Amino acid sequence: MRADTRTQNLLRLALPLLALALALGGCRRHKHAQPDLAATQEPDKVLYERSLEDIQNKKYDVARLTLQTLINAYPDSDYLADAKLAIADSYFEQGGPTGLTHAEVEYKDYITFFPNSPKTAYAQYRAAMCHYRQLEKPDRDRSHARRAEEEFQHLLLNYGDSEYAKEGEQRLVQVQELLADSEFRVGRFYFMRGNPRAAASRFSEMIERYPNFSQRDEALWMLAQAWEQERPGFWKPDPQKAGETYARLIREHPASAFAESARAELARLGQPAPEPDPVLLARAQSVQPIALEEDERRGLLARMFSLVSSRPDLSAAAPRLGPPPLTQPQQAPELPPAPLRSLGMPGGTGGAATAGGTANVSAQTLEEMPAGTVVGTQPESAKAQNGEKKEGAEQKPQAQQQQPKKKKSFWRKIIPFF
Repeated sequence: MRADTRTQNLLRLALPLLALALALGGCRRHKHAQPDLAATQEPDKVLYERSLEDIQNKKYDVARLTLQTLINAYPDSDYLADAKLAIADSYFEQGGPTGLTHAEVEYKDYITFFPNSPKTAYAQYRAAMCHYRQLEKPDRDRSHARRAEEEFQHLLLNYGDSEYAKEGEQRLVQVQELLADSEFRVGRFYFMRGNPRAAASRFSEMIERYPNFSQRDEALWMLAQAWEQERPGFWKPDPQKAGETYARLIREHPASAFAESARAELARLGQPAPEPDPVLLARAQSVQPIALEEDERRGLLARMFSLVSSRPDLSAAAPRLGPPPLTQPQQAPELPPAPLRSLGMPGGTGGAATAGGTANVSAQTLEEMPAGTVVGTQPESAKAQNGEKKEGAEQKPQAQQQQPKKKKSFWRKIIPFF
């Protein structure tokens, strides 16, 4: 009797466990089973939905194979455009230099083949983000930063009314902050090394091209200082342009720490200081840096290892003077021509100087040479000098051979480098 009771209790415990095991086994087989396309009237929809699941599960290769099957087997499907876009998304989500490069190509192909699709703005935004996610520090390669700037500008120029325009504009401000910082570092290097011409060239172009740069006021200050420096024979000071630059600093950056110093410099030059622009003053007092995404925020550990990290710091980017420029300046600011230097010839010129201050340089053409002249031969005086050099070179080894050689010690023979 006790044995029957014990057997019944074991069966009661085993049956639920067996049912659970069968249920889990059935679900597992269903999860990996291939869809029965013949049993449905929309096989293209089944393939598309299955590929989206694979992308969410990070099975990017499987998803792209499914999407490519859809494109090849059902060329007239309503999901053809979505499948093409999903292939690009799979590469984008995969990430890495290779994945992002393939993603940009796929997004550009989507825009080319489906220009009237409502998702072209999304494809253009993602194409720009492919370069944005590969940005590096200002002192490193700027190729992705320049491409990102071009793609975001294209987004705002062609899809300015889309839902991605606002975020694209913020990303463009961040990219231009990075590019301006790179130019600013080069200009500051030239300025600190005492090369005002090279510094003025960098600062002038950067100031016009990137008005929202966080250190633009300091660039204006150093540019004005460069206009006041003098390098004899290389750079002449221009107090007029220095005053105009100081005035521009006061007018466009009234809340800057360099504004009071610029007023003092204008007073020293005897030029009037302008009143700050009230609109720009109010904007400078209320502007806020662009909020970074969660994955872009730098924690304590990231700041500690920032020297070895290639990710740039974009926390200072903000639309200080307005929306970012969408086109490049048509013409870069012109600098005064550099004075001509002498070629180190007697008299300080490259030839015989005339009474009017010009140099006469004579040249003999091939037709004017005497008959039998071989082009490229050296004059007799040069040949004689070369011969003397060769004789001296031959005599030098002979003199060295006549010197008695030092005998190597026992330890030198054993250890050559001792």
